[in-house]
Order: sequence, then C-alpha cells, then structure tokens
Amino acid sequence: KLEGTRIPAQISPLAYWPDGSCRWVKVLLLADVEANGTLMLHLTSNSDSNAVKPTLSVRTSQQQISIDTGKLTAIIDRQNLRWNVQQRSSQIKFFDADSTPCKERLKQGWSVIEQGTTGVTLFCEGEWLRQDESVLAHFQNKIRFYNDSALVELETTLHNPQRAIHPGGLWDLGDSGSIHFSALQVETDIDPEALAQLQITADEEAVALPLSDSTYLYQDSSGGDNWNCNNHINADGQPIPQFQGYRLVGEHEDRSGLRADPILSLTDSISPLQVYLKHFWQNFPSALNLSRNTISVDFFPKYCQFPYELQGGERKSQTCYFHYNGDANSLDWVRFPLRALIPPQHYEASAAFPWFKADQQPEHIDRLIRAGLEGNSNFFHKREVIDEYGWRNFGDIFADHETLYQSEGEAPFISHYNNQYDAIYGFARQFAASGDTRWFDLMDDLARHVSDIDIYHTTEDRSEYNNGLFWHTDHYLDAKTASHRTYTKHNDTSSTPGQTGGGPAAEHCYSTGLLYHYFLTGNSDSKQAVLDLATWMQSLHEGSGGLLEQILALKKQELPKLKAKLKGEQISAHDYLFNRGTGNYINALLDAWLISADRKWLEQVESIIRRTINSEDDLEQRNLLNAELHWSYLVLMASIAKYLGIKHELKETDADYRYALSSFVTYTRWMCQNEKMFLQNPEQLEFPNDTWTAQDIRKAMLLFQAMHFDKEWRERYKEKANQWLNYVCEKLSSSPEQHYARILIILMQNYGPQHFAEDAPHLVVATKAKSHSSPPLLTWRTLLFRISARLIRGLISFRPKKEKAWLKARMDA
Repeated sequence: KLEGTRIPAQISPLAYWPDGSCRWVKVLLLADVEANGTLMLHLTSNSDSNAVKPTLSVRTSQQQISIDTGKLTAIIDRQNLRWNVQQRSSQIKFFDADSTPCKERLKQGWSVIEQGTTGVTLFCEGEWLRQDESVLAHFQNKIRFYNDSALVELETTLHNPQRAIHPGGLWDLGDSGSIHFSALQVETDIDPEALAQLQITADEEAVALPLSDSTYLYQDSSGGDNWNCNNHINADGQPIPQFQGYRLVGEHEDRSGLRADPILSLTDSISPLQVYLKHFWQNFPSALNLSRNTISVDFFPKYCQFPYELQGGERKSQTCYFHYNGDANSLDWVRFPLRALIPPQHYEASAAFPWFKADQQPEHIDRLIRAGLEGNSNFFHKREVIDEYGWRNFGDIFADHETLYQSEGEAPFISHYNNQYDAIYGFARQFAASGDTRWFDLMDDLARHVSDIDIYHTTEDRSEYNNGLFWHTDHYLDAKTASHRTYTKHNDTSSTPGQTGGGPAAEHCYSTGLLYHYFLTGNSDSKQAVLDLATWMQSLHEGSGGLLEQILALKKQELPKLKAKLKGEQISAHDYLFNRGTGNYINALLDAWLISADRKWLEQVESIIRRTINSEDDLEQRNLLNAELHWSYLVLMASIAKYLGIKHELKETDADYRYALSSFVTYTRWMCQNEKMFLQNPEQLEFPNDTWTAQDIRKAMLLFQAMHFDKEWRERYKEKANQWLNYVCEKLSSSPEQHYARILIILMQNYGPQHFAEDAPHLVVATKAKSHSSPPLLTWRTLLFRISARLIRGLISFRPKKEKAWLKARMDA
C-alpha cells in the first residue's frame, strides 16, 4: 500500500569518506509493512515541493520542552524525571537497598540531541541520591517522539561509575565498589475507573484485569529448563530466582507460566494507553504493575528476593514503549520489529566491509559457520544450556568450548564468552552477506551486553583498566561469583599457570564488531565504546602521564635495556610486543579512525608499526613457530594488513605505507615457507584441541591478503592458502568440537579474503618495497632519549592529587 508513496526520512551521518562525503548514514523513517511482507525503499532528494511535510513541532524554554507530534502532545520538565503526555503524568523512580525512594539530581537537564522530519530525541543525565544526599548511582535517559505518531520510546541506563576494589586482581560479586538497590521503575498515572487488559504472550488472548490495590505480572526467572542453574547466584552463592517463569498476581488473578512477553492496555477517561517492556523475560527480573491510580514498568522490580548488585563500572540499559490514543494491538509490532536489509551487492560495491563479496555459492567454511544458526548447538540453543539470561547475562554467549575437559554427566561450567575474537563482528558480517535477521539479533543482543556489562565503565581505577574490556571467564574453570569478570576467589588457581588474578588487558580487546554495530544500527553507545576502548588501549600502552607512572615504566622497560647495553649486548629497537596485544591496539586505533576521521589515531598506528616490525628483522629470533607462546603474532599481522587497506583507500602510498608493506611482505614470505599447522607439534601446546585447528585459518587468510600486496609471490601464496584453508575445513568437519562457540567465531572473524583468490579487490597490487630503515637495533642515543623523554613527561604532568590517586589505585588492589 506504500508503493510509490513518499515517506519522510531523517538522515544522520555516522562516518565519512576521506573526501568528506558520507560513508555511513542512519536513515530514520516510519513505515507499515504487512506481516512477513517486504517493502523496497529508495533514497531520493527532498527538493520536491510536493514531498510530505512533517507535523512534528518542538518548542523549548528554560523550564520545559513541548512536543506536538500531530497525534499527541507532551510537556517535559527540564529539571526532573517527570513528564506529561496526553495529560498523563509519568515519572522514573529509584529505590535504595532498603526500599527507600531516592532523589534525582540532574547534571544535564533534558535537552534535544536529535531532531528531524521523522522524530526527536531528548536526553538527560544525573545522579540518584540517598536520603543523606550521598550519590548512590548515575543515570542517563532518552525519550523519543515520532512524527504523526502516538508512540513514545523510553531508554534508561543505570550506571555505577565507582571502581571495583578487586583485591588480588579478583573480581567477585560482593566487592566493596558495588552498589545495591531494590527497584527501578517508570510510573504513569491512570484514571481509577480505567479498564485494563493484559496479553501475556503474542499467542494468547488478552485477559481483563480489574483494578485493585495491586495486580502485577512478575518474571522471576527465564522460565527455561535450566532456570535455576548456578548462573544466577548472589555474592554469597545463593540462588537468586525463586520460581520458574512468571506469575500474574492480583485480587482476582493468580496464574503462572514460563516466558512472558506482555502488552498492558488501558482505556479510561483520559486516553487509551498501551505499554511494553522490551525483552521482558530475557532480562528478568521484570514486572508490570497495575494499581487503582498508576501503572508502572519495572526495569528492576521490588519482588526480587535480594537487593540488586551493580558492580563497580557496570551499567544496564533497558527500553520500554508507550503508545497513546491507539487500540490494544498498537504495540504488537514491537515484538516483531522491522529489519532493514541492504542488498549484499551494495555492501560489496561500496566497500562497506573489507574483503566482502556478494553472491557467493556456499563453500565448506560456510557450511561450518551455518551451524551457528541451524545446528543442534546453535548460538540460540547455547543460551539455554547455562540459561544465559537475566539482566546481566542476556546477549552474551555461553563459552561451551570450556566444557571440553569436563567429566561426562558433569554440569557444564558457567563460562561467559565476553566477545573473544569479536563475535559481534562475525555476526554483523554474516548478516550483511545473508540478510538472515537471526545474525542481526545475535549481533545486537551481544553488542548491547558488551557495551553495558563487559566494558569497565569507570575512570577511578588504574588507567590500564579504566574503560577496558574484561577477559572471557577463566579457561576450563567455573566462573562462580566472578560473573563476567574473569577471575574469582573461589578458584585456587587460574588455568594459566602462575596467574590467579588480573584485569582488562591488551590481549582481549575487540572493537570492530562494535564499530559495525554502530554503522548498522546508529546506536551511539557502540560508537562511544569504540572510542573508549581505543583510549584505554592507548593509556595501557603509553601511560596517562604522571611522575610515578613514568618512574615505574623506566624500571620495567628502560632499566633492563640499560643494563643489557652496559654489558655490551645488542638490543632490539622494537618497543611493542610482537603479539595480539599490539595487534589489538593497532586495530582499536584504526576503528577509532574509521569512526571519527581524527588523524591522530592513524598517526599513532604508524608510530606503533615502526616500533614493532621491520623488514630486516631476524625472524628466527622471533621464535614464531613456538605456537603456545607466539601464535598470536598472526593477529598483529592481520591488523597491519588492515592498515595497508586503509592507506590504499586514502590513496596514501607514502613512507609509512611503504615501511609497513615491506615489513608485512617479509613476514608473509617467511610464513609461506616455514609455517606449519599448529597440531603438527601438539607436544608444545598446553591444550592441544581443535581450537588450534580453527586458529590455523588466520594463516590462510593472511596469505590470501598477501596475494594483493606481493605480486611476485602471488601464486605461491595462493597455493599455500588454499592448502591451509582446505585442511582447516576438512579437519573441523570431522571434529566433535566443530560446534563450539570459539571455533565458529574464529572462522567468522577471519572470513572473506578467500573470495579474492582469483581477482584483486579495490586494493592496488604492489611488489615488495625495499627497506627504508637500518637494522632495528637500539642505540645509546635512542635509549637515552627515551629515558629523558619519560622523565620530562612525568615532570610536566606532575600533579600531587594525580600522583596520590595513581598510587591509591594500585595500593587498594
């Protein structure tokens, strides 16, 4: 019915090409599509005078913001968390651990952050205060209104910005940096004579609810078979859920079920109203409350048997919808939202993804990856095994590969994946190539989980931890009360010998999936996460300044080199480790460049490459064939290849490009001649399993890329890469481990370059460049310069308060 109709669209640039033109844009529009139907949309100019004119109007004063969408009117008081829509008053409320109401204090009153022909978004942030005026938690809220629509969308984020104390590098629940609270809800006034009905799931008929002192629908657990597993325990190890599924409780109601996805509808003398809380059962506990005078959407209901614990640096974002002036079915669409699909051919033509080719016939590797959706242990099924649900868990992946060495019949370890090897990116790429929206759902759920729970949102801890990404939970051990934070006091030792604690670290940083989540959804939290991770990696490697920090760096890094030089030893000039930590650092900076176009990120990458790798390196001394210790140099090589691709895109074949190219080709030629499959020497591996087989795919994909940088060796690369790719696929096809999350995600992360074995993509084919550098040995002049530079930087940035905070952050832990 919309064919040939002009639909107003709101366009917001997300990223730019080097020439300043739009690279990615967010297109916001309103459209109706029949169930299981499709609608083809084409972007056109808005210069046509006959185009549909928006009815939305926004008026702002010091005290309030007034909205008229054409279907509703709203007034938002700029200095508190109360607003009025269609003469109904709504308010966000928060309660401390003793169920005492907290008072809000807005740091930034409500303001318009986005406005266009389709809608307007308002934003505020502030603090929740206890009765004694002390700060308990921080919050951010967004309200969205849409043109010619009665829909209102509320997104709320609760945040604990304090650091965790993590004694001994252990991060268990119950940490003194946590906060505790009993409820968070948005309450809306209603007429005492209202008629209410509740549809608990899409498959059920709505039931009438008589108003009483209190009627509520409460989801206490996921309702799944493993609802009461050890994934849901508090700091004392006690199970949090009380019963399986949900209960509807009221004066005349008492019923139960498994998984509620409810819509509450009201009709009264004011106006009709429908209410929906997104991911109601998945983010349990959740509730909808109905009394004689109010309804409330409970993001964190008061019915949970224990106060909620929000760990230091942890946050949680949730979304609910209100629809005014409609019928009981007005919010049905939210359960099954529309998905915008861009043809894969356009992704290829626009070089939106690197090494992306559309219209490919399924290959061996594709059949392996497809098990992530359709096998007996697909990613959705994995959630059920350890009940990866609840407000802290939903979206994350069960790390089922960690059960490999468990005894038969033993309950699986509670093990969280925390985006290792960038599952978000793998899901995003598979969605773009296939258009299968299940990949989109996996991407979106995981990205939102990672940006809330897995990233350490604080500035009060060590600079090398702040805003960092927590590791996946400990290998082959149960997470217990560490939740998603790796190390627990309840395990006597780590799976890594000699390591019983730690924190966010360079070898676990994955930002590219968050970059593409931002590009594919416009979600600003993912954009900020990319920039935060890049800044964290920079602080981790370079330090944040300060005299004590520089003195410690001198002791750890420069003093050993000074002693070696005094003994007459030859020391490498390289500053950075030749491993995935440095590779992840480069990759995070490149993602920050792609999202911001700030040249500083690219310049830092070029500095790192020059101080990490050289075409004159003695590769035998690198000991790269020691797989257990040095396998991850492959991640570093992939990041350098990504840099070379970006420089081609910029048409910059300057000295930095030639230096990186020369070094890259030196190493890929060595790989082609010397690398072996990891399991050829299983005795050197601590856990010789088929994760190593999956990791071999990195070698194949690097050589497929090298074909386009090194014309002289093109055929050698092609032969070896195909040999390795076939080996990986054939071995995994007969492996009982092929369905494990880590194996599937490694395959997805490295997917793509094999499609360009026959023809070059947008990259320019180049031959090996000559070295533009002397052999990389550390000279006395360079060493003394580095020592002086550190001391000068420390003195310039010296501030007593900053030095005290730096020292305290290390003494506390």
